[in-house]
Amino acid sequence: MELPFGETDVYSVSEINELVSGVVQEHFPRVSVVGEVSNFRRPSSGHLYFTLKDEQAQLRSVCFRQSANRLEVELADGISVIVTGRLTVYPAYGQYQLVADAVVAAGEGRLELAFQQLKSRLEREGLFDAEHKQELPRYPSCIAVVTSPTGAALHDILVTLSRRWPCVDVLVAPVRVQGDLASGEIVGALEMLSRSRGVDLIIAGRGGGSLEDLWAFNTEPVARAIFDCPIPVISAVGHETDVTIADLVADRRAATPTMAAELAVPVRAEVIAKLERVQMRLEKDANLRIELTRRHIREMLRSHAMGKIRGRIEQGLQKLDYLLDRLERAVRQG
Repeated sequence: MELPFGETDVYSVSEINELVSGVVQEHFPRVSVVGEVSNFRRPSSGHLYFTLKDEQAQLRSVCFRQSANRLEVELADGISVIVTGRLTVYPAYGQYQLVADAVVAAGEGRLELAFQQLKSRLEREGLFDAEHKQELPRYPSCIAVVTSPTGAALHDILVTLSRRWPCVDVLVAPVRVQGDLASGEIVGALEMLSRSRGVDLIIAGRGGGSLEDLWAFNTEPVARAIFDCPIPVISAVGHETDVTIADLVADRRAATPTMAAELAVPVRAEVIAKLERVQMRLEKDANLRIELTRRHIREMLRSHAMGKIRGRIEQGLQKLDYLLDRLERAVRQG
């Protein structure tokens, strides 16, 4: 039979499905897809079958039991999720499907996914490694604070610095800490401070909030600006339970802005008390050395060898007196 269009190859349905499956798996080994769950069912096998849909299309999806047992999201019709997995073709029906191995809620779930992906990539590059962390100065003379000029975080930092180490100079680099422009302003402030002279330490942060509120400190430009900064950086973003990419890259992470100020400077009264103790110890050591030297000199004067030296000196003085006496008589007689 002569084929149309000059074709020479004839494939079975199974063969063509297998070929398509290979192409799909090669080009989409791992994807993340956001959509709404519909037609969800969980048979006795433990596998999960559902459809992801948006306003224009649908995508068949399956999550096999081993992966399904690890899901943190309880799937149900109508919920919005982000599904991560690989695309395959089910040869029996010639339908492509998403084989899921991770599911997170959409909305903040989308941000959580982006956070985890960036975290994994930067971690592989070594940006979090301890070997890159700079030591904080013990007694900084000038600290720059990168934060909102109107936020509570700045107030907490300034009050704590003033209470603990009032002699420190504080330079405020005002930036947005939330919204689309925040990331760029934070990067600009860090780059400006990197070129400045006299700044010993930088505190960058803000108060607490949702993952979306803190997102500027989870962006790659901010992470790289902190990593590249030649001045040590303390990250103080959110409350104790909040952890951002900036926290992981910074030279030191503070759980709160107040704690950042506590890490940045010592307590003046404690430093003065320590200096007084050192002074007392030095005076005590000096007095002890002087007393030991005095004892050593007295012992030398009492020793037999020193006695001989003293005797020779006395004899010399007597001989000098005798010669002077003879000289005076000779002068009188002459």
